[in-house]
Amino acid sequence: MNTTQATGMSVYTLGTGGGPIVSSSRAGTSTAIRVDGATYVIDCGMGSIRNYRAHADWGELRAVLLTHHHSDHIYDLGSYLVTGWQVPGESFTRPIQVFGPGRPNRIPALDGEHEQQIVARIAEREMTSTEEIVDALLDKVFSSDVVIRMADEGRDEPHEWIRSQNIQIPESAGACAVDNRHPDMEPFEIYSDELVTISAILVDHRLCFPAFAYRIDSQYGSVVVSGDTAYSENCIKLARGADLLLHEVIDLPGILATFPDGPTRDGIEVHLRESHTPYSEVGKVAAKAGVGALVLHHIVPNTPGAADLEAMLETARGDFSGNVTIAEDNDVYSVGPVAVEISAAESNGSLV
Repeated sequence: MNTTQATGMSVYTLGTGGGPIVSSSRAGTSTAIRVDGATYVIDCGMGSIRNYRAHADWGELRAVLLTHHHSDHIYDLGSYLVTGWQVPGESFTRPIQVFGPGRPNRIPALDGEHEQQIVARIAEREMTSTEEIVDALLDKVFSSDVVIRMADEGRDEPHEWIRSQNIQIPESAGACAVDNRHPDMEPFEIYSDELVTISAILVDHRLCFPAFAYRIDSQYGSVVVSGDTAYSENCIKLARGADLLLHEVIDLPGILATFPDGPTRDGIEVHLRESHTPYSEVGKVAAKAGVGALVLHHIVPNTPGAADLEAMLETARGDFSGNVTIAEDNDVYSVGPVAVEISAAESNGSLV
C-alpha cells in the first residue's frame, strides 16, 4: 500500500474496464483522487476495491461519487461501505459521504409514447436514488451482517459512518428524464472541504438519467472524470482548462464483434453507439476543452485483445496535441507537486 505520499494530488486508476462483464484483464471502472492524504473515489466497479487498498487505507476515504447507476459502476459499492465500518486498524476515521443521482420523476424515455411502452413492460419496478441504494445495502442486503456485528462486536450504527446524498440538479437547467436529459447547463458544486471542491454536470448517456461527470479542484490542480457519455458539450464545459481529463472510450466495431447476431445484439448496438464516445471523437473533446493531458479509461470492449488500443491512441493523438495515455489498472498520475516521486513500479501510465 502506498502511504508515503504526504502532500500533492494524484489519480489512481483502480479499474479501467467498461461494461457489466467479468474481465481477466481490467477491473470495473473506478478512479481514486488523493489530495494531501484524503481520498475521493469516483465509481465502484467490479474488483476495484482490492486496488483501492493497494493505494490508500480506509481512514483516508472521505467521499464516494457515483456517476450513474449502471451496474458496472456500482458493483463494489457495498464492499466500499461495509469494509471500512469499524474494523480495528481498518476503519473510516470520519463519516464518509456518498453522492450520486437522485430518483428521476419519470421513467427515462425517448419520448412520451416510448415512456408509456416502458411503463407497461416494467410492471411495478421502480428506479431508485443513491440514498435509497445506500439504505438498501446497509438495511437490507447486509442487514444480517450489520445486526450480528452490532450485537457480537459492539459496533455502532453504520449510518453514523456512512451518509448518502442525492445530487440535486439545479432547477434552472430544466432537466427532464424524457424531454431534456442533458440540457446545456453550467457546472455546479456538490461538495467541498478544506482540500477540494467537487463540481458536477449532466452528460449524455442516452436513457441513463441522471448521468454525471465530475471535476475535482485542489490547490495543486484539477481533474475531470467524464463518466459514461457520448460526445458532450457539457463535459467539455466542465473540463475547460483542467490539468487532467479521464474520459471513457469505445471501440464500437471491436465490441460488436464480440456479440452474436440477434435482437439482443441489435438493441445493445443502439445503446453503445448513442451513449458512448468513440475513439474518433475523444481527442476532439480534450482539444476543445483545452486540458493539459488526456487519459483514456472505461475501455470498451473490456476483454483481452478485443479493443484496438493502438488505433485508440493514435487517433486521439491525431486530434489532441497534449499527452495521451491509455490507462491500465493501478496506473498513477500526479497533478502538481508531490512529497516523493512515485516509482515506475507503481505506475504503468505516464505522469502528468
